[in-house]
Amino acid sequence: MAEFSVVLVEPKYDGNIGSVARLMKNFGYSKLVLVNPPEIAKDGRSMAMHARDILESAVRVDDYSKLTQDYDFLVATTAVLATDSNSRRTPIFPEDLSGALETEGKIALVFGREDHGLSNEEIEQCDLIVTIPGSREYPTLNLSQSVAIILYELSKAKMRRDMQGLKKLRKIEKIEKDVLLEKFDDLAGCVYLNEYELHNAKKTFRQLIGRAFISGREAFTLTGTFRKAANKIRKKQA
Repeated sequence: MAEFSVVLVEPKYDGNIGSVARLMKNFGYSKLVLVNPPEIAKDGRSMAMHARDILESAVRVDDYSKLTQDYDFLVATTAVLATDSNSRRTPIFPEDLSGALETEGKIALVFGREDHGLSNEEIEQCDLIVTIPGSREYPTLNLSQSVAIILYELSKAKMRRDMQGLKKLRKIEKIEKDVLLEKFDDLAGCVYLNEYELHNAKKTFRQLIGRAFISGREAFTLTGTFRKAANKIRKKQA
């Protein structure tokens, strides 16, 4: 699995560094790299809250180009999209980073300066560019907000991958869905005598299941409930 680091290039305010450290702690990331940072004083430590250990263990680098030596993959972030004359800034979106979870090696998530981001030369040294879609009138986010969105997308993808192995969260398979619909149809047939009402009930339930994306366990429970209900109704009607 990939090992991620958050890299802040020449951050201006130590409070922003502290906020980023706190976000990293929230999402389970611990490796912070600072390129030519200011001194981390009271504001930085205060904003970090319970993530001061990340501040204390942060790696300080005085030359941006050293990143290419220390990491296998550099991901630049930018709010400035590509134009015909600036093909170097052709980005992907944060959710597209999920594929990086399956790679091996060290990956740096590189965030630029608060006032003017990363230069074209710095971006050119990166392997990939990611952008957070925003308003064309004011697309630039606060540094810590940008970090939060990127780490959220990575954490969401990781959790989704980990949850796929849980039986109770496994998505319903076709054979389970077919059995579930069959048992509902059987139950509906015991309840509705009017053909129109029966057809409408079946159609509504199919649409509901199509939108719900229920799990295999939920389908199993509903199938059993419909089967038992239909059997009880038949016994009373007998």
